[in-house]
Amino acid sequence: MARYNDTVLDEIRARVDIVDLIGSRVPLKRAGGTYKGCCPFHNEKTPSFNVNPNKQFYKCFGCGEAGDIFTFLMKMEGLQFMDAVRMLADKAGVVLKQEVDPHAQSRSVLYAIHAELAAFYQRCLVESKQAEEARKYLASRSLPEEVIKSFCIGYAPAVPRDALLQWAKKHDFTPQQLVEAGVLVPPKDTDRQPNDYFHRFGGRLMFPICDRQGRVVAFSGRILDPKSHPAKYVNSPETDIFKKSHILYALDKAATKIVKHPRREAIICEGQIDVIRCHACGFETAVASQGTAFTAEHVALLKKHADSVVLVFDGDAAGKKAAIRTGALFIASELPVRVAALPKGEDPDSFLRNQGATAFREILDQSVSITAFQVDALRGEESNPNSIDAVNRISHGVIAMLSECTSAVQRAHLAEEAAKLLHVPMSAFEEDLDRFREQAKQKAEYAARFRAEDKQEKIEQPAQSEGGIAEGERPPEGEGDFHPADDYVVDVGEWEVPPPPEPPSKTEYELCEFLVEHEHDRESLLLMSQYLPLDILRHLFTRTVVSAILEQFHSGKDKVAELGMMMDPQWRELLSGIIANKQKMLSAREATSLDAAKDLLRKVWIDQCLRARDNLDAQAKESDTTRLLLSCRIVRLRTEPWERAREFMSLDTTQTPLMPSARPGAGHGKAGAATSLHEGGTAYEAPGSSGFQPSELPPDEMLD
Repeated sequence: MARYNDTVLDEIRARVDIVDLIGSRVPLKRAGGTYKGCCPFHNEKTPSFNVNPNKQFYKCFGCGEAGDIFTFLMKMEGLQFMDAVRMLADKAGVVLKQEVDPHAQSRSVLYAIHAELAAFYQRCLVESKQAEEARKYLASRSLPEEVIKSFCIGYAPAVPRDALLQWAKKHDFTPQQLVEAGVLVPPKDTDRQPNDYFHRFGGRLMFPICDRQGRVVAFSGRILDPKSHPAKYVNSPETDIFKKSHILYALDKAATKIVKHPRREAIICEGQIDVIRCHACGFETAVASQGTAFTAEHVALLKKHADSVVLVFDGDAAGKKAAIRTGALFIASELPVRVAALPKGEDPDSFLRNQGATAFREILDQSVSITAFQVDALRGEESNPNSIDAVNRISHGVIAMLSECTSAVQRAHLAEEAAKLLHVPMSAFEEDLDRFREQAKQKAEYAARFRAEDKQEKIEQPAQSEGGIAEGERPPEGEGDFHPADDYVVDVGEWEVPPPPEPPSKTEYELCEFLVEHEHDRESLLLMSQYLPLDILRHLFTRTVVSAILEQFHSGKDKVAELGMMMDPQWRELLSGIIANKQKMLSAREATSLDAAKDLLRKVWIDQCLRARDNLDAQAKESDTTRLLLSCRIVRLRTEPWERAREFMSLDTTQTPLMPSARPGAGHGKAGAATSLHEGGTAYEAPGSSGFQPSELPPDEMLD
């Protein structure tokens, strides 16, 4: 990234007249030593926007917006700081000297590949005979030709198989460069030809994904024949120029429209077709996340351009849950958010095609606050929403979301609205909200003290010499390790706070994150039930979470809700953090939860094999065979396709990696994850967990 010192920025400020810059976009009138006009950032009739040419500064006394030439251009045009610097430097004739970036050349190749490929896919859509199905599909969606061109929609040819290799040779790109770009997949099997690459997007309708500057950085391919591949969409993997958390689909087109919107309001959709339809019908502030749920990084990116958002998600149950999760992220970032409720079974694309832009505008105008939407959605899940237990559950859900809101004014406004909708006194609702926030604050402070003291202890411990452990000396086994699963009693009178417990491994923590995020994903949970015995999990916290979620899946009881109350107190903070950040995407390779589940299962089993191998007696000759088998199994788990790798997920360490078990889950007990030596070793007892029934193996890909 280029960096410029203050001298360069000051030179640009000196050469660019702030009055000329702002005056070209906002009518200004001289008022003494300053200039005044109506603020471009909010609606007003009486001018309160002041520009000071001497200080090269502007300020609006109505909305509080203030800054210099760089800030104005960023807010007005929706630019990043470096883009504003380059634009103004070019205007002022200032030559910018950038630091040498060693990775700039490889990134420019990736940009060139994506730009050329986007044009190639476009030509294939128009000219190729095999793209007929793609053209029919677009015609069935009533997408005008100018919209198709505007969004650079194309088609990736499926035949000949080496079509992309021929294209690469013609444009002087190597197969390895296309692999790095994420469009080619190299052969994994040794018996395949070295040049037998797989075109990731072959036979798919192609949607280029652009960064904020409008450069193509990735692709999303939609299948046209559902029978040929169960995954509806396949997205590019993350590369040096593509990070999913840094990309919002169509933001390159929408950013300028957002900053010029009267309320600087963005429309958030779920899918690419929804966004394209919105733009085609005149709603050009629409964007969507790319291949993942909305994250805090997406919110931060959008906040640079928008002052408010309206969510327009699908009208089904999944769409409502996604809207609530996404709305909570915006609330936490102090960005006002409304939700437009579409009829059940409708999405923005279908609604605009069937009802038209006027009806969609009415839907947007009638959108409600995230709190009102959440209350309505939660009431719809209750058989008797006015009962005391239902009101209690609904209020707890709303309070949990509002507790994340850092804006006191916004929080008070939404709390008052929630109290009215739930027909409870405002004072009672505020009391519960304040208590919830105070408890959350105490937990955060407690966790911070844990981390600080643990860090300080690790820094000071090597220096001990008198009455302690000498530097570099390892304590006797059992004296220096703390295991939360053991019975460990601390006299509180001798400690200011208890010593911090050992957290779960990174893999087990990611497993808990995934299961909490996908607690209702049937296919992923079926896979976990089949190949994840509790015995394989090392940490008490992980076993507790996995046991609860799998029991909930099989019994239908809400065990996750009980988990927080019955969890050992020392782990509740960890659980709260996972639940509060459920939007993390764990699969960067494909946009399906099933692929993420498979990757996690591989990691968990590899960790188990590594532990088993490390625990072998290095001096015993009888350990050599087991060590070899475990090493071979680790390699197979890492490299084999899923259909083969799953056969090595067994607790039987004597099993030869060349002859996998005859059935999935061998060595697991009755039903894989359901039977475990640790059924009683969780932070709370999960009654009936031994009654889990074996499940049929799910397909490799998530069905549409």
